[in-house]
Amino acid sequence: MNGSQKDIRGQRPEVGRQKPDGLCSALDICLPSSVLRRPATAFTLIELLVVIGIIAILAAMILAVTNRAKNSASKATDINNLHQIMIALHTYAGDNADVLPLVNWDNGHGLNGGAAHRGWLYLPDLTATGTNVYHADTGSLWEFLKQPKIYLCPMDRPWEPHYSDHDGAVETRQQQLSSYAMNGAVNGFMYYWEHPDLPYTKLGAMQPGDCAFWETDETDPWFFNDGANNPKEGVSGRHHQGAIQAQFDASVSYVKLDAWYNDVDFTNKNRLWCFPGSSDGRDPE
Repeated sequence: MNGSQKDIRGQRPEVGRQKPDGLCSALDICLPSSVLRRPATAFTLIELLVVIGIIAILAAMILAVTNRAKNSASKATDINNLHQIMIALHTYAGDNADVLPLVNWDNGHGLNGGAAHRGWLYLPDLTATGTNVYHADTGSLWEFLKQPKIYLCPMDRPWEPHYSDHDGAVETRQQQLSSYAMNGAVNGFMYYWEHPDLPYTKLGAMQPGDCAFWETDETDPWFFNDGANNPKEGVSGRHHQGAIQAQFDASVSYVKLDAWYNDVDFTNKNRLWCFPGSSDGRDPE
């Protein structure tokens, strides 16, 4: 073997080296020269905008689905909370000769005469101010519930300030214990405030379908000045323009805003205007 042959056999083929078309050996990586000479291309501005737009649409769809799922879960919690509150209300009445607790129509103060009276949600502390007036563990139903979270919708933010049409100012709620209010009609609204020594309303005097509790409209802090509401103060629209309500037969249901306000506008006694001591279900005085 001469030197030239040894040198040729000792050489290692250079993998990947471009050779003229048609002259590649078996160990070479052979690509057409036209491909190897092609410059790299980037996305155009229009292509980037299209991709960004698609991503934004997908993100919006996912967010909408997530929000609906959260809202549905919150509705389920509200239904469970109000069901437990109604069981507690029935248990309380069963232990107290069928008498219902007061609705806390008191604005955080004493009733006529100045004395504090215990209601379903709290006994107002007349020595305190602000939110310290209200303590759930002093309410008539606490002994049956004993969990603060039962009084609140998971979507509610009781500490957040809002503009109050009633007071003409941005403010926080006085009472931050509960997202739910008891129907003031149970005590004739101002009637029992004026006459706190009268016998309280009995459960048997209410119709099974009369509304006992509802989710209060969270848009005005004034609606949370105590533990009761007038139906005209409205219900929350947080659940797709509707809220959860409870009836005296212990059933709990969803009500749309338009259906609620149709009942509010009714002039005779109905499921919202349901005080047993008057012909139209309202304050008899």
